[in-house]
Amino acid sequence: MLPFFYERSKMTVLDIFARLVALTIDVALFAMLLRVILSFFSDAEDSRISIFLALITEPFIAPVRFLMVKFNLLQNSPIDWSFTLTYMIMAFMRVMLPAL
Repeated sequence: MLPFFYERSKMTVLDIFARLVALTIDVALFAMLLRVILSFFSDAEDSRISIFLALITEPFIAPVRFLMVKFNLLQNSPIDWSFTLTYMIMAFMRVMLPAL
């Protein structure tokens, strides 16, 4: 049996990149979840934390929102479907990432 440090030294650039992408997705999903929880509190809408979470999550949500507006999908719904769809896409990507 090989020592544990030998296994780490066999990491390829692709492994490092996959872990970095997974970490980025995890942080974004956590920030999106916090943003949803904070949206239930009216006082937290203009707080620094809420603004910071919006800055982190909007680059992921904006392309989906743009496509939904462009194709006129679910525009009259009270639910922010672009947020929900982005979360689902990113969660699916995170699940599928270890399979690469």
